[in-house]
Amino acid sequence: MKSFSKSYNIRCPKCNSTFDATLYEFINIEFNPEFKEQLMYNKFNRVTCNDCGFDFRVDLPLLYCDPKRNMFIHWIPETKDHAADLILEEFDETIYKMNQNMDEKIENPNIRLVMSRVELVEIIYLIESSMNIRIVEYIKYNIFSRNKEKVKPESNRLLLSVEDSDSNELCFVIQNIENNQLGDILRYGRSAYDSLEELFIEDPEEFLQMFPGPYISARNLLLEEAY
Repeated sequence: MKSFSKSYNIRCPKCNSTFDATLYEFINIEFNPEFKEQLMYNKFNRVTCNDCGFDFRVDLPLLYCDPKRNMFIHWIPETKDHAADLILEEFDETIYKMNQNMDEKIENPNIRLVMSRVELVEIIYLIESSMNIRIVEYIKYNIFSRNKEKVKPESNRLLLSVEDSDSNELCFVIQNIENNQLGDILRYGRSAYDSLEELFIEDPEEFLQMFPGPYISARNLLLEEAY
Protein backbone atom coordinates (compact mmCIF):
# COMPACT_ATOMS: atom_id res chain seq x y z
CA MET A 1 0.00 0.00 0.00
CA LYS A 2 1.31 3.43 -0.94
CA SER A 3 1.53 6.41 1.40
CA PHE A 4 -1.55 8.57 1.51
CA SER A 5 -2.45 12.05 2.69
CA LYS A 6 -5.52 14.09 3.54
CA SER A 7 -6.47 17.76 3.47
CA TYR A 8 -6.93 19.39 6.90
CA ASN A 9 -8.10 22.83 7.91
CA ILE A 10 -5.64 23.94 10.57
CA ARG A 11 -5.07 27.02 12.70
CA CYS A 12 -1.74 28.82 12.92
CA PRO A 13 -0.51 28.83 16.56
CA LYS A 14 1.10 32.24 16.04
CA CYS A 15 -1.51 34.41 14.28
CA ASN A 16 -4.62 32.16 14.64
CA SER A 17 -5.50 32.33 10.94
CA THR A 18 -6.81 29.13 9.36
CA PHE A 19 -5.80 27.48 6.11
CA ASP A 20 -5.95 24.11 4.35
CA ALA A 21 -2.89 21.85 4.36
CA THR A 22 -2.13 18.39 3.01
CA LEU A 23 -0.86 16.07 5.74
CA TYR A 24 0.12 12.41 5.70
CA GLU A 25 -1.68 9.84 7.86
CA PHE A 26 0.04 6.72 6.48
CA ILE A 27 3.54 6.37 5.10
CA ASN A 28 5.17 3.36 3.50
CA ILE A 29 8.93 3.88 3.44
CA GLU A 30 9.36 1.26 0.75
CA PHE A 31 7.64 3.68 -1.64
CA ASN A 32 8.66 6.92 0.09
CA PRO A 33 12.02 6.54 1.88
CA GLU A 34 12.31 10.34 1.98
CA PHE A 35 9.56 10.46 4.62
CA LYS A 36 11.75 8.59 7.08
CA GLU A 37 14.46 11.23 6.68
CA GLN A 38 11.89 13.96 7.18
CA LEU A 39 10.78 12.32 10.43
CA MET A 40 14.35 12.01 11.66
CA TYR A 41 15.08 15.69 11.03
CA ASN A 42 11.77 17.05 12.30
CA LYS A 43 10.60 18.08 8.80
CA PHE A 44 7.65 15.71 8.39
CA ASN A 45 4.14 17.18 8.17
CA ARG A 46 5.48 20.72 8.50
CA VAL A 47 3.45 23.60 7.10
CA THR A 48 3.86 27.32 6.59
CA CYS A 49 1.11 29.77 7.47
CA ASN A 50 -0.17 31.65 4.44
CA ASP A 51 -0.67 34.88 6.42
CA CYS A 52 2.31 35.26 8.74
CA GLY A 53 4.78 32.79 7.23
CA PHE A 54 5.20 30.87 10.51
CA ASP A 55 6.61 27.36 9.99
CA PHE A 56 5.39 24.64 12.35
CA ARG A 57 4.88 20.89 12.65
CA VAL A 58 1.39 19.39 12.79
CA ASP A 59 1.13 16.25 14.91
CA LEU A 60 -1.69 13.87 14.10
CA PRO A 61 -2.06 10.07 14.26
CA LEU A 62 0.34 8.45 11.82
CA LEU A 63 0.89 4.85 10.73
CA TYR A 64 4.51 4.17 9.75
CA CYS A 65 4.99 1.07 7.60
CA ASP A 66 8.29 -0.71 6.94
CA PRO A 67 7.39 -3.74 4.74
CA LYS A 68 10.99 -4.97 4.58
CA ARG A 69 10.94 -5.59 8.33
CA ASN A 70 7.21 -6.42 8.49
CA MET A 71 6.83 -3.55 10.95
CA PHE A 72 4.04 -1.08 11.65
CA ILE A 73 4.51 1.76 14.12
CA HIS A 74 1.42 3.71 15.12
CA TRP A 75 2.11 7.19 16.45
CA ILE A 76 -0.82 8.59 18.40
CA PRO A 77 0.19 11.95 19.92
CA GLU A 78 -0.39 12.18 23.67
CA THR A 79 -2.03 15.44 24.76
CA LYS A 80 -3.81 16.76 27.85
CA ASP A 81 -7.14 15.92 26.21
CA HIS A 82 -5.95 12.59 24.83
CA ALA A 83 -4.01 10.96 27.66
CA ALA A 84 -2.04 7.72 27.56
CA ASP A 85 -4.77 5.62 29.23
CA LEU A 86 -7.31 6.62 26.59
CA ILE A 87 -4.84 6.04 23.78
CA LEU A 88 -4.04 2.54 25.03
CA GLU A 89 -7.73 1.70 25.39
CA GLU A 90 -8.53 2.87 21.86
CA PHE A 91 -5.48 1.13 20.45
CA ASP A 92 -6.44 -2.20 22.04
CA GLU A 93 -9.81 -1.96 20.31
CA THR A 94 -8.13 -1.20 16.98
CA ILE A 95 -5.79 -4.19 17.29
CA TYR A 96 -8.69 -6.46 18.22
CA LYS A 97 -10.68 -5.41 15.15
CA MET A 98 -7.63 -5.78 12.91
CA ASN A 99 -6.95 -9.30 14.18
CA GLN A 100 -10.56 -10.24 13.60
CA ASN A 101 -10.29 -9.23 9.95
CA MET A 102 -6.78 -10.55 9.32
CA ASP A 103 -6.39 -13.36 6.80
CA GLU A 104 -4.97 -16.36 8.66
CA LYS A 105 -2.63 -17.06 5.72
CA ILE A 106 -0.97 -13.67 6.07
CA GLU A 107 1.86 -13.24 8.56
CA ASN A 108 0.81 -10.92 11.36
CA PRO A 109 2.86 -7.71 11.26
CA ASN A 110 4.90 -6.50 14.21
CA ILE A 111 2.94 -3.57 15.61
CA ARG A 112 4.30 -0.95 17.97
CA LEU A 113 2.67 2.07 19.54
CA VAL A 114 4.39 5.37 20.37
CA MET A 115 2.98 8.61 21.74
CA SER A 116 5.57 11.20 20.67
CA ARG A 117 7.73 11.96 17.65
CA VAL A 118 10.95 11.35 19.58
CA GLU A 119 9.70 7.90 20.59
CA LEU A 120 8.94 7.19 16.93
CA VAL A 121 12.42 8.28 15.82
CA GLU A 122 14.03 6.22 18.59
CA ILE A 123 12.12 3.03 17.79
CA ILE A 124 12.92 3.36 14.07
CA TYR A 125 16.60 3.56 14.96
CA LEU A 126 16.37 0.54 17.28
CA ILE A 127 14.60 -1.57 14.69
CA GLU A 128 17.04 -0.69 11.93
CA SER A 129 19.99 -1.34 14.27
CA SER A 130 18.54 -4.76 15.20
CA MET A 131 18.48 -3.74 18.86
CA ASN A 132 15.99 -5.34 21.19
CA ILE A 133 13.39 -2.73 22.17
CA ARG A 134 12.41 -4.52 25.37
CA ILE A 135 16.02 -4.71 26.55
CA VAL A 136 16.52 -1.00 25.92
CA GLU A 137 13.37 -0.19 27.92
CA TYR A 138 14.50 -2.61 30.66
CA ILE A 139 17.73 -0.61 30.89
CA LYS A 140 15.73 2.63 31.05
CA TYR A 141 13.62 1.13 33.84
CA ASN A 142 16.78 0.46 35.86
CA ILE A 143 18.16 3.93 35.17
CA PHE A 144 14.91 5.54 36.33
CA SER A 145 14.86 3.37 39.45
CA ARG A 146 18.45 4.11 40.40
CA ASN A 147 18.28 7.87 39.74
CA LYS A 148 14.95 8.78 41.32
CA GLU A 149 15.96 12.29 42.32
CA LYS A 150 17.55 13.13 38.99
CA VAL A 151 15.24 11.35 36.55
CA LYS A 152 11.55 11.43 37.45
CA PRO A 153 9.12 9.62 35.11
CA GLU A 154 6.40 12.16 35.96
CA SER A 155 8.38 14.94 34.31
CA ASN A 156 11.13 13.26 32.28
CA ARG A 157 11.60 10.70 29.56
CA LEU A 158 14.80 8.88 28.67
CA LEU A 159 15.90 8.68 25.05
CA LEU A 160 18.70 6.67 23.55
CA SER A 161 21.16 9.18 22.10
CA VAL A 162 22.24 7.75 18.77
CA GLU A 163 24.95 10.39 18.19
CA ASP A 164 26.65 9.84 21.55
CA SER A 165 26.42 6.03 21.75
CA ASP A 166 29.27 3.86 20.44
CA SER A 167 30.56 0.29 20.59
CA ASN A 168 31.56 0.72 24.25
CA GLU A 169 28.55 2.41 25.78
CA LEU A 170 24.95 3.41 25.26
CA CYS A 171 24.10 7.00 26.11
CA PHE A 172 20.66 8.04 27.30
CA VAL A 173 19.63 11.67 27.37
CA ILE A 174 17.10 13.09 29.84
CA GLN A 175 14.29 15.08 28.21
CA ASN A 176 11.94 17.41 30.05
CA ILE A 177 8.44 16.48 28.89
CA GLU A 178 6.90 19.90 29.47
CA ASN A 179 9.32 21.92 27.32
CA ASN A 180 11.08 19.10 25.39
CA GLN A 181 14.48 20.42 26.51
CA LEU A 182 17.34 17.90 26.57
CA GLY A 183 19.43 17.61 29.71
CA ASP A 184 22.17 15.39 31.13
CA ILE A 185 23.43 12.22 29.47
CA LEU A 186 23.56 8.95 31.41
CA ARG A 187 25.93 6.23 30.22
CA TYR A 188 25.37 2.48 30.20
CA GLY A 189 27.94 -0.15 29.21
CA ARG A 190 27.36 -1.88 25.89
CA SER A 191 28.67 -5.11 27.41
CA ALA A 192 25.83 -5.02 29.95
CA TYR A 193 23.35 -4.67 27.06
CA ASP A 194 24.97 -7.67 25.36
CA SER A 195 24.61 -9.73 28.56
CA LEU A 196 20.93 -8.82 28.79
CA GLU A 197 20.48 -9.80 25.15
CA GLU A 198 21.93 -13.25 25.89
CA LEU A 199 19.57 -13.56 28.86
CA PHE A 200 16.63 -12.61 26.65
CA ILE A 201 17.52 -15.28 24.12
CA GLU A 202 17.74 -17.92 26.87
CA ASP A 203 14.65 -16.84 28.82
CA PRO A 204 12.60 -13.87 27.52
CA GLU A 205 9.72 -14.35 29.97
CA GLU A 206 10.69 -11.60 32.45
CA PHE A 207 11.06 -9.04 29.65
CA LEU A 208 7.78 -10.06 28.04
CA GLN A 209 5.93 -9.83 31.35
CA MET A 210 7.28 -6.35 32.02
CA PHE A 211 6.66 -5.10 28.49
CA PRO A 212 3.95 -7.18 26.80
CA GLY A 213 3.50 -4.55 24.08
CA PRO A 214 2.59 -3.04 21.72
CA TYR A 215 3.42 0.04 23.85
CA ILE A 216 6.84 -0.83 25.26
CA SER A 217 7.68 1.94 27.68
CA ALA A 218 9.67 1.91 30.92
CA ARG A 219 8.31 5.34 31.82
CA ASN A 220 4.71 4.22 31.37
CA LEU A 221 5.34 1.11 33.49
CA LEU A 222 6.83 3.19 36.30
CA LEU A 223 3.86 5.58 36.22
CA GLU A 224 1.48 2.62 36.42
CA GLU A 225 3.39 1.20 39.39
CA ALA A 226 3.29 4.58 41.14
CA TYR A 227 -0.51 4.63 41.00
